[in-house]
Amino acid sequence: MTLGAFVVGVMPVLAIAVEQTGVKVTAIEIRGNKRIELPAIVGRLTLKPGDPYTPENVRGQIKILYETGFFEDVQMETQSGSGGVVLVFLVREKPFITEIVFDGNKALSDDKLKEKITIKSQAFLDQPQAKESAEKIRLAYQGDGYFNCRVIPVVQDLGEDRKRLTFLIIEGEKARVRTVNFDGLHAATKEEMFKVMATREWIPWYGLVTQLKVPSALSDAGVLKREEMNSDVERIKEVLLNKGYLNVRVGLPTVELSDEKKWFVVTYPVMEGEPFTIGEIGFRGNTVFEDPELRQGLKMKEGEIFQRQKLRDEVTRLNDLYGGRGYSFADVSPNVIPNTAERTASVVLTIKEGEMMRIRQINIHGNEKTKDNVIRREIRVDEQDVIDTPALKRSFQRLNNLNFFETVEILPAQVGVDKVDLNVRVKEKPTGQFSVGGGFSTLDQVVAIADITEGNLGGNGWMGRVRGQLGARRQIGLVTFRNPYVNDSLTSMQLDVYRTATNYITYFETKTGASVTLGRYLSEYTSGSVSLFAEELNFKNPAEGICPDRFPLVCSQLGNQSTTGFRTTLARDTRDYFMDPRNGWRAAVGFDLGTPYLGGTNNFYKYHIDVIKYTPLPFDMRFAIRARYGAAVGIEGEPIPLTERYFVGGINTIRGFKFGRAGPVTTSNSLLGATKQLIFNNDLIFTISADAKLNGVIFFDYGKGFDDNEELSTKLRKTVGFEGRWISPFGPLRAAYGINLDPRPGEAKGAFEFTIGTLF
Repeated sequence: MTLGAFVVGVMPVLAIAVEQTGVKVTAIEIRGNKRIELPAIVGRLTLKPGDPYTPENVRGQIKILYETGFFEDVQMETQSGSGGVVLVFLVREKPFITEIVFDGNKALSDDKLKEKITIKSQAFLDQPQAKESAEKIRLAYQGDGYFNCRVIPVVQDLGEDRKRLTFLIIEGEKARVRTVNFDGLHAATKEEMFKVMATREWIPWYGLVTQLKVPSALSDAGVLKREEMNSDVERIKEVLLNKGYLNVRVGLPTVELSDEKKWFVVTYPVMEGEPFTIGEIGFRGNTVFEDPELRQGLKMKEGEIFQRQKLRDEVTRLNDLYGGRGYSFADVSPNVIPNTAERTASVVLTIKEGEMMRIRQINIHGNEKTKDNVIRREIRVDEQDVIDTPALKRSFQRLNNLNFFETVEILPAQVGVDKVDLNVRVKEKPTGQFSVGGGFSTLDQVVAIADITEGNLGGNGWMGRVRGQLGARRQIGLVTFRNPYVNDSLTSMQLDVYRTATNYITYFETKTGASVTLGRYLSEYTSGSVSLFAEELNFKNPAEGICPDRFPLVCSQLGNQSTTGFRTTLARDTRDYFMDPRNGWRAAVGFDLGTPYLGGTNNFYKYHIDVIKYTPLPFDMRFAIRARYGAAVGIEGEPIPLTERYFVGGINTIRGFKFGRAGPVTTSNSLLGATKQLIFNNDLIFTISADAKLNGVIFFDYGKGFDDNEELSTKLRKTVGFEGRWISPFGPLRAAYGINLDPRPGEAKGAFEFTIGTLF
């Protein structure tokens, strides 16, 4: 006898109207399965042949089969047999998902969406799980500002029982912050607030900024960041506290979304109160320093508007002051006592001095290759010295500037009442480099480069380099060795042997030379060097008809020359990180002399000054201004060698001009070189990607190369443009486009330049 089919949860088992006493299950069959092996199904069932046949037992088995998650339909039939009934389960498997794809997503990548979904490929389709994953995708878009986003899961048949699950995404427009209101704000402007806040109003041209991937400080404008709103409350308070409003209150913002789900209006309630001025400033607990000593560097003054940032700066200053005397664990606690009636605030700086600490020993960890002495000579304190916090900061800078380590940590650990161990932990990075590749520059055109460089030979901190370069206009061979600390002294030594052949279009130059340079640290930030050099020079006429009349300056120097003499430099460098500075400055002056008294034929002198200063700005931006002046003078009427002239124009001098074009040129626009140069570079540098060490630069260059008969009052050349800089594993890479703001007849209106491969 055959019983009617049924589905669990939809209708009760009607196969047996009246329970048949003593009927047994004689066999169980599974039909309709394709991917799921029979033992995997039967093994889940709790009903076995020989068990009593009851409606409850049958319902339980159907429920078990559904709960496996493999089947979208389960039916049951019974067949009578000798001694009982045979149960037949007819199953239909769910679609098997072999592929999951996303269609229509632009704002969020596939990888990010894969992190959100719970459903996986190579599994049976679970409709509730597919709907849940679609909702998670929608919420991810909503979190990114896309409140109109719709996500539709679609199952496509691929044949052979294979299915593709596609999440069709209709992103819609991103909701932006149209208006930020500050109810009750009078003491500051919106612009002042937006300089510190993460939540800022959308401005249309920021859309282009976002696409160009420029600094997040700009491209995040108009993005609602709910996780930043509590911090924005504190930032608003900080602005007003720095204006003296000690009783300021800022409430949590309200956020309203427009009906079309396209715009936000964010409102911060502000209660300013009244501004306070500084009353008395006092110190408590100080015994190491007298009050007048503590007040010497005090930047807060009685009677001025109270500023909390200045108070923080004072705490830092006092900690550094005590740290310089060995009290590295001194604790400075500021206490602000407002007088509401007089609207003044007394400031009391309470100091817990602790004990003077001495360094018991310096422990160095993590240096597998670099020798201990290479690290120790950069540390500005010694064992048994009183610990000096400013000196530790300087030690970190110096170790970082070696460029031997990925990370540097200097951590004092207290080991006694008045003793600390200084733990220096470094993580080394590769300092050797072998590269064969190519590059490009305005002068060199396309070049092939082979370079072997080791910046830390034998772990001694020595630098060795062998480099060959073959280009369309210039060939270079160079061998360099540098020992920055001869016998761990303050004296450095560098040896260079080189040969170059360059086509300057107006003339060919071949130069073979060698130099030995001795340098010396004169103080922590000041150094000097003297280089003795000798060069053999040859200048050739590049084409017929140029000499002797067209370019007398060039033609008078054709043939062989030699230069012997010395070059000197005195420099002061306080930059925090040489490869990518945020703060500090470098000033250098130099004097070069080529003299026949050392065997050469040329007789000249040169002098130059080069100053650059970096100023940090908010959002990891910095402003760099650089000024350069140089002049070359022939002695006793002798001509200045062509190789010693200044070629102004190009990515290393004035961007927007090709090499040498911002200096003297012939009527046919050929290069001549200058006897003087005056250059000003103004760079606004911003971080595009800190991890990739990628920066952008907006620049304004101003300068010129001058000939003998030109005065410095001659109108300087001006350019403006954009530059990208990447500190790559192969060396600094730069690409710049500059616009000539006042092009002369026949000059290009701008120039794009690209350098790669650390071209010399």
